[in-house]
Amino acid sequence: MQDYQELKAANKQLTEWDAELNRLHERDGDLVLKVQMLEQELKEAQRSREANQNVAPTNADFPEPADLLNQLKGQRKKSIASLADIEVILELLDRAGGAL
Repeated sequence: MQDYQELKAANKQLTEWDAELNRLHERDGDLVLKVQMLEQELKEAQRSREANQNVAPTNADFPEPADLLNQLKGQRKKSIASLADIEVILELLDRAGGAL
């Protein structure tokens, strides 16, 4: 009779372990799926970042200050901007472009 009770207890323990193992397999499957989803999100974010870097302006090639001043004077005869003003504006634009 004791052997039967021991066998029954062992069977109960095996059933509990089996249920726990099933829960662990389910959790493992969920974690694998989550990792795959996160890896996909990371790849998409990296592609998006690379695309943004390719589109974002780098160092702009501005015309010479004197040329810009001549263009300005051609369009606005009474402009009071000086060559020094244009040089400062170009420096500001260049710095702003580097901050991007």
